[in-house]
This record gives sequence, structure tokens and C-alpha cells, in this order.
Amino acid sequence: MTACIGENMYFYGLKYFRPQNMKRLYILLFIITTGLTSIHATDHTPQVSLLTAAPGDMTYELFGHTGIRVRMAGNNPARHLDIVYHYGLFDFSAPHFLYRFVKGETDYSIGAIDYKSFVNSYIWRGSTVYEQPLNLTLEETERLLRALDENMRPENRIYRYNFFYDNCATRPRDKIEEALTDNLTYDRSDTTAVTFRELIHRCTAGHPWLTFGIDLALGAPLDHPATYREQMFLPHLLMQAFDDATITTADGEKRALTGITQSHSGGSRQPVAPTPFTPTVVFYLLLIAVIAVSVWEYRRGKQFRLIDIAICGLYGLFGAVLFFLIFISTHPATSPNYTALWCHPLLWLVMLSLIAAPRKMITNRLMSIVLLATIATLIAMPFLPQLFQPAFYPLAAIPGIRALTHLEVEMKNGRL
Repeated sequence: MTACIGENMYFYGLKYFRPQNMKRLYILLFIITTGLTSIHATDHTPQVSLLTAAPGDMTYELFGHTGIRVRMAGNNPARHLDIVYHYGLFDFSAPHFLYRFVKGETDYSIGAIDYKSFVNSYIWRGSTVYEQPLNLTLEETERLLRALDENMRPENRIYRYNFFYDNCATRPRDKIEEALTDNLTYDRSDTTAVTFRELIHRCTAGHPWLTFGIDLALGAPLDHPATYREQMFLPHLLMQAFDDATITTADGEKRALTGITQSHSGGSRQPVAPTPFTPTVVFYLLLIAVIAVSVWEYRRGKQFRLIDIAICGLYGLFGAVLFFLIFISTHPATSPNYTALWCHPLLWLVMLSLIAAPRKMITNRLMSIVLLATIATLIAMPFLPQLFQPAFYPLAAIPGIRALTHLEVEMKNGRL
């Protein structure tokens, strides 16, 4: 799950995350700690801002990113400090990274980088960075910085990442909320009912194949309505929530959580060129081709067993991945996934039967089961508590069409 799912700061974050460069983080940690102990003893004025990076064009950039800017200025330029804390770093070179990622054991880390490098990396790719100064008291600022300082320690840096509930946007929000001594209220007047899947689709608009892959891998939990707070897993929605939030003191005095938002423009992004070959178009064309071949087979009383073997093999392979995500992975949005009704590893049994006993009764019975299961699935799909995009329907129908063709040809040839 790629950001946050995709915004893992791979472009410039890993060079700070790798062991050979950890000294840089320790140096920053020392500077921050020294600065904190000097706040009251010098003219240093700590200023904290929430940074929100707009999405980019690459897959891992589509969800944006969030950071906390810490700036200390004073009479002595040598004591100036301007860095950005951000969550969501990972190391591709970690042992068994891909397997653990798919399994849901996503151990990510907090990182720190100088402010100019952070902003320039996004400007370079054409994304705007928005900065919201936080209206915190000195005590609240100290509490936040000490919390970040504690989080940066080697024994505390790693955390179990979760794209929806514990990611690069929710972590900064939680740290800021914990630092407040007064009551924080969000303006929910514009709250609209929306599911997690709808929010994801908004981010992946213009990338139909990525949307298809996400819908294939993530199941019914993605169609639950996201609460106002849960929607903040997306950086731009967190920015909007902070923009309208209010802090109320014990005396009833109110102040806005953030000051005037500033932007560091990355220029204009080129719109993604639409592709005519979307998953829906491609798979309906595939369905038409399968029907045409099936009609030809029935008329001539012949079968292309290799087609059925390939279809059952591929569906079984992707079904095995789905079953891993459903029953083994700890990702919260992968189970239940009703896509497994038509894409599952049991089709491997049909594939083996077609190879070993193509004319036997066992194969015909398995094909009958596939046909009945396909009909039942297609009827049930509109009523299941999971949204299926249009591309899923032709894919779900193909095994049933091939099963019907097999049975009709066998019957026509007197073997059934």
C-alpha cells in the first residue's frame, strides 16, 4: 500500500535512513536537544509548522506527504535550526522487505531532513508544498519538540505503519494534539459521507490500472464510511482539517490552530494523458474474444484445452495471492475480500484435471461446479458489501463461459 502508502520519501529519505548515514540523524538530534535546553536561556524562538506536499505524478507520489517543520532563529546565525520531521521512511534493503510488506509487517521510521532539501525535492518534481504555521504556546511547542526528540531516539524510531490509521499524516496530527494543553475542536460542518475506497479513487484518478490493482487487493473494509477523523489519513485532508480547527482555553478564549497558509510552488503539473485501454475496456474486449473462441469451438465440436489451462492457472495464481492477503496478511483492509469468489486457488484443481484427465467425469463435474459458482457470483456481486468496479464483471464471467463451453462440447460429442 503504497504513502504515506506511496509517499515513502524514497527520493531523498533513504539516504538519511540507511545505517551508514545515521550519524546525520544523531547530529540533528543533538542540535535539537541543545536548542531545546537553550530556549529560555537565549533569544531563540522556536516556530513550528505543518507542511503538506501536494501529490506528484508517480504512483508512490499520488497521496502526498506531511511533515513538521521546526525552525529556531536567533542573534547567532550559527545557532539557527530549520529541519523537517516526517514519518514514512522505509528501507528496501531490509531483509525480506517485500514479503513482510505484503504480510502487513510494515515497519517504518521517523526521519529528519533540512527544510530546504525537503521543499526543493517537491518543487523539483512539480509539487507545491503548503505551510501552516501552528499557533502554539511556548509550553506546547516545547512539549511537541520534546516528543519528536524522544521519537527520534534509535529505540523509538521504528513503528508499525498502517496506511489508513497510522501513517505519515496521522502521526504528526497525533503528536501535535498530544502537545496541546487546551481543547482542540475541528470544524465538521462540511463533513460528507465518503468511504475509504472513494477517497483512494480520488487520489488515483487518471491511473485506472493502479485503481484496478488496489480494488483487486483490498476488500470490503475499504467500503466502510470513513469518519471525519479517519479521513485525515490523507495529507491534504489533514491540512484542510487543521485550517478550520480552533483551540479553546480554559477561560473560553479561542484561537485558530494555524496561521495564514503559505505555499511554495512547484509549478504546474501536466495532466495525466487518459488511456483508452482502461481495465474495463481491455477485459470486456477479452470477454468478447473468449466468447468468439467458445462459439467457434462449439460449432466444430473441438476444444482448446490450453486456453482453459492458462485461464485456470492464472486465476489460481492471482487467487493464491488474494488468499494470502485475506488469511495471512495483517493489513486491515484485505479481509474479507469477496473478489475471492471468482479468483481463487481452487481453480488449480480444474487446471490439473484438464491436464491429467481431460475426458474424465471428474473434469466435467469440476466444470459444472465452476459454471454454477460463476452464475451465483455474478448474481450476488451487486448485493455484496463490497464495491466491484466494472472491469471485475467480465473477469468473473470468463471462467463460467469456458466451463459452459467445455460441457456443451462434451455433450455434443456424446461424452456427457
